[in-house]
Amino acid sequence: MTLFCQVAMEPQIVHATTGRVRFRVPRVQQDPAYGELLVQLLASLAIVERVRLNPQAATVVVQYQPHLLDEAAVYERLNHCFEQAMVAMPQPFPDSAAPADAIALEDYEAQLEADARLETDWERLGLPLVALGVSLLSVPLELPFAVVGATVLASAWPWFQRVGHQMRQGHSPNVDLLDSLWMALHTINGQFLAPALKTTLVGARADVRDRQRRQQLHRYPSVLMAHYEHLTVERQGHSLTLESQELQAGDLLWLRPGDVVPADGDVVAGLAEVEPAHFEPSRQVRVCCPGDALYAGCQILTGQVQLRVMRTGWQTRLGLITDLLHTEPVYDSVLAHQQGEFARHAVLPTLALSGALWLATGAYGPAIAPLQLDFGSGVQLSLRTVMLSAQVFAVQQGIYLPTAGTLEQLAQLDSLVIDARAGLPQPQQAQILIQQLRQLGLHVYLLQDQGSPLEGTTDLTSDRLTDLQAYLVAKRRRVGWISFGETCSCPEPTWLPIRWQPPTFAPNAKVVVLLDGDWSALSRGMAIARDALERTYQNVALISLPNLAVTFGGMFLGLHPVVNVVTNNATAFMAEFWHGNSPQFRTTLLPTTSTAVPLQPLSLELPQPAVAL
Repeated sequence: MTLFCQVAMEPQIVHATTGRVRFRVPRVQQDPAYGELLVQLLASLAIVERVRLNPQAATVVVQYQPHLLDEAAVYERLNHCFEQAMVAMPQPFPDSAAPADAIALEDYEAQLEADARLETDWERLGLPLVALGVSLLSVPLELPFAVVGATVLASAWPWFQRVGHQMRQGHSPNVDLLDSLWMALHTINGQFLAPALKTTLVGARADVRDRQRRQQLHRYPSVLMAHYEHLTVERQGHSLTLESQELQAGDLLWLRPGDVVPADGDVVAGLAEVEPAHFEPSRQVRVCCPGDALYAGCQILTGQVQLRVMRTGWQTRLGLITDLLHTEPVYDSVLAHQQGEFARHAVLPTLALSGALWLATGAYGPAIAPLQLDFGSGVQLSLRTVMLSAQVFAVQQGIYLPTAGTLEQLAQLDSLVIDARAGLPQPQQAQILIQQLRQLGLHVYLLQDQGSPLEGTTDLTSDRLTDLQAYLVAKRRRVGWISFGETCSCPEPTWLPIRWQPPTFAPNAKVVVLLDGDWSALSRGMAIARDALERTYQNVALISLPNLAVTFGGMFLGLHPVVNVVTNNATAFMAEFWHGNSPQFRTTLLPTTSTAVPLQPLSLELPQPAVAL
């Protein structure tokens, strides 16, 4: 048991008896999502009867059936669950700070938008609901001013707490300061309803989002959470008996009625009726025959098939979707950084505007109104809803976009370099994609030392790669580099690497992965990325424009602050739950009625002296 304790985040066995063991896992105190995943992994073991998590005490209690396996085998399987949880969520963010890439996540409300810390219903809604009820009853019941004010301020304590933390750390003022001042000043002035309503609506939105997230995670169970039974596989001509987590690419195994497909692969023999996995666009039962693809999570209903394993574990489509939903890698985009920088630099001017209005008018209401200016929650909501939904949908379509930054780069490409020096697969499909890209105005370059040229591309050989690189960098082109083979040789760090069906890949590396080796998947991925970016901008407008209207209405027309609160939260709700969570994205780059245009080879305009290609 000593060896078992040396796992990630140093879980320790604090008490163990036959059939029961208690672990101390410090990480579950600060990272509830990790704790939830760990419980699911442990509970999926056939030998485990019950798992109980205590986040406050940072403990996990596991009750198991001791008669099924010896103690060493039991602890080996439990250890495997801890390792799997770490693979899925390798770098937790501390509760006291936002992710390093998420400059925008420096205010309390944005932290709630990002679910940086999952809270209970009482933590989010208990005090806010009490404060709202007290503020509504304060006039008819003539409640004391001090009681009502203290209750409202207590409901806003998370905002005040983060302001204090930022000041102690010596950080520059952020949006928390504006929100805190707005709520405190209204409370001091006896306007209790607006700040109480704000804390309640923000908490309610976060609670609804939390419930949706848990439903998603239950809908997409990880392939690593089940199927520990022994499988008989054929590997390099030898028959082996192993667990599903030990499968490797190239293994052959027979699947029979009732079996759940443990990996992604191709059918090489047999015929069977299959119920698709949860993530597949169609849930209708289909018949699979040799040449068809099967994905982890499908279930065999009738018949039997032999599967050649292509991807296993977290690199299956189901595993990638589960990883995306758990880690939410959506805060590395340029848009998020720009919004965060703007929000940080707008705080002091907003305070100055508020002070100037106070000095100019002497009126209390207009001076406080600017403190409710929204500095980009539309971006935050879209990152967490639109971007994440687009990443999940892209995996369903056969292309893996590991972060929102890669999705953003893919949407904004204006040039594509095809490195075909190791060969060009499916040249006819490549030609169709090139025609589409040319119609959209993209420049396509084909790098190969031998082989047939493609219509509509600029062809060059390896000795001209340096010239091409210098030309594209000088022109500040947004370049995608697609390569084939086991390694990616993208020459520029700012270019977007695109890999063609690699045998293995890191789950969070900023590399676009074509999972099935299909040119049309790249076309679909670009369409999804462009659609997601367009929806993000629409959400920003949906939230920002009404916010500006009601803020200026409060400054110049005396609009009641409750109108501001209701407007801001209503538009945020629409952006997140009505417009943001739509699962269907555009998958075609061009309208179906588009007319093909003749393609002419592009010229490579290198700086003088130029050498003709």
